[in-house]
Amino acid sequence: MRYSTGGQSSVVVNNMAILSASFGLKLLAAAVFLYIRPISLPRYRPNRLISSVVVNQMKSSTTTDPLYVPNGDFECGVTPWTVQAPDTAASYFVGAPGHATSNSFQVHFTPPSRGAELGVSARIISAPVSVQPNVPYQLTFWTYFDNGDAGFIGVQFNDVPVYTIDARDHGYGGDFTLNTVNYTPTTNTVTIKFEFLYGTVASLDRIDSVVFAPL
Repeated sequence: MRYSTGGQSSVVVNNMAILSASFGLKLLAAAVFLYIRPISLPRYRPNRLISSVVVNQMKSSTTTDPLYVPNGDFECGVTPWTVQAPDTAASYFVGAPGHATSNSFQVHFTPPSRGAELGVSARIISAPVSVQPNVPYQLTFWTYFDNGDAGFIGVQFNDVPVYTIDARDHGYGGDFTLNTVNYTPTTNTVTIKFEFLYGTVASLDRIDSVVFAPL
């Protein structure tokens, strides 16, 4: 007896077509998923080394601001100050102690045996400081006198006397004392001069932490 297999063949063919279509849809879906999935990019990490270099450069530029007296704390010796000692009884040096740092500028006076009149024993002159004309500024500095008869320290701006510190009025015997002087320059630069005036008594005076900045 012969059996007809035509119906079964068509069923098998239809099933294979369905499977093939299903597999094709899966491939298409996978391709679409890969296409639209967000790409994973490496996370941005700031360059900390560059940032630290920029910060350090900013700090360096701040500390060298021309509005401040160069080497006003005397931690670099006496340069760029200019020192004059017209009195042979006076000697100067930079060393400890300082007001806020290690060093200060110091003048020691040893009077001659015959005595001498009160006069300028030593001067210290700053390098020119760049300023803005007609803008109020303030000079601050700290002084030390080892005794009440240590004389005076005079302050000049561009060779014009503006202020005098008397050892008797500003404390002595171990402590630094703050001094402030207000000044409005009329030129583009200012030179600051301190003059040490001694009498007939052996003395030691100090200056430190000199700052000149706008108010």
